[in-house]
Amino acid sequence: MTEIIHLIEESGAIRRGKFKLSNGELTDYYIDKYAFETDHEVLSAITDRLLSIFDFDDIDVVAGPELGAVPLVTALSLRSGIDAAFIRNREKHRGTQARVEGTIGKGSRVAVIEDVSTTGGTILDAAALVEDVGGLAEQLIVIVDRGEGAVENARQKGYELNYVLQVGEDFELKPSTGQ
Repeated sequence: MTEIIHLIEESGAIRRGKFKLSNGELTDYYIDKYAFETDHEVLSAITDRLLSIFDFDDIDVVAGPELGAVPLVTALSLRSGIDAAFIRNREKHRGTQARVEGTIGKGSRVAVIEDVSTTGGTILDAAALVEDVGGLAEQLIVIVDRGEGAVENARQKGYELNYVLQVGEDFELKPSTGQ
């Protein structure tokens, strides 16, 4: 686990300054998911970790919201042999206008993967869409939890949100205690 922490830190993904998050809040630090998701070494280590700590035997589809989770879902799909699906943030107004790219059939057991989570809004929206199209959001997994309410918000919606790493004091990454 310390290897992943080191790789993410070395990738320059943790940036200090003033940043606006997707939920509109301002923060003193930002986790640039693209800094670690586009580095093959970090992405490979994260994929190895996901495969070792989560139960994918009872999963039919690995899904994640665009754009950030696409590399994670693709890598996990390739390594696990489980089909992938990508969830659009909103309906597109061309082509098929699908919100889900890939197949999530009725009763499909789905692991929803997200890169970084603050309040859990994005992964919870993705899980809701999985269920709207007939799938079962069996596992919700985030790579880095900012520790700002995502786990609690997921629990309130009836889900257990697991994470690989969580941001601790002084912006230090620490491994999940539950894994």
